[in-house]
Amino acid sequence: MVRCDGARAGYKMLCNGSLYKCVCGEIGCTQNKPELCTNQGFDASGKCVKCGAVGKRELLAPEAVGFIRSLMGDPRPSAGA
Repeated sequence: MVRCDGARAGYKMLCNGSLYKCVCGEIGCTQNKPELCTNQGFDASGKCVKCGAVGKRELLAPEAVGFIRSLMGDPRPSAGA
């Protein structure tokens, strides 16, 4: 899983956010409000919902950031291109 496959609360849509992994092993996306995604692992400040650690996460698959933009045919060049 490269992008979040959780469901957005109230929208019945795929979240598709970037995934992060905490030092405790929790993997999930970041949301600005509690319980916005069924796979939410972090709040907007980077606090892990499982262990409460702040700023102790790493981005999984950083090469996939901007993946959707490239799939949607966005004419803007991606970083590093």
